[in-house]
Amino acid sequence: MTAVREHLGPDTPLMVDANQQWDRATALRMGRRLEEFDLIWIEEPLDAYDAEGHAALASALDTPIATGEMLASVAEHERLIAARACDIIQPDAPRVGGITQFLRLAGLAHHAGLTLAPHFAMEIHLHLAAAYPTEPWVEHFDWLNPLFEERLEIADGRMMVPDRPGLGITLSEQARAWTTETVEFGTR
Repeated sequence: MTAVREHLGPDTPLMVDANQQWDRATALRMGRRLEEFDLIWIEEPLDAYDAEGHAALASALDTPIATGEMLASVAEHERLIAARACDIIQPDAPRVGGITQFLRLAGLAHHAGLTLAPHFAMEIHLHLAAAYPTEPWVEHFDWLNPLFEERLEIADGRMMVPDRPGLGITLSEQARAWTTETVEFGTR
């Protein structure tokens, strides 16, 4: 971490993703050791469903805790919010039931004063994050580029919301080749 921080400098945002790999004692120990690096957040230090453990960690550390990307419903996120288990909530619209459920969750998160950092699917989440009342974070994965004809524009570390219709993207010919017109399930 020292080498990464020195390489990036003090003004570049830096986060750590533990990807649910720590137990509570390890998360607390690592969280305390990482505080000197002025992280934006520590992501998923504990099992995604350990709201009580995340709450204890969020209370004990100065570094914000981010979690929620693996949860599959608004109700599961409500448990995080009620427990004050995170500072940054990371819902995933496709996982929580789509755009309507995501917006419902975003309203709850804003009411609780949480920062929003949607997980993955930036082509959807960029639009949803832009509707959030406070400045969010949005993940960027350029390895998804082959799926779409257009590219999301990034300038000065910020994604620009497309002004094209819908989500502002169309599937590429390569992505269309991977799809099928009809699918049959089961046999009669």
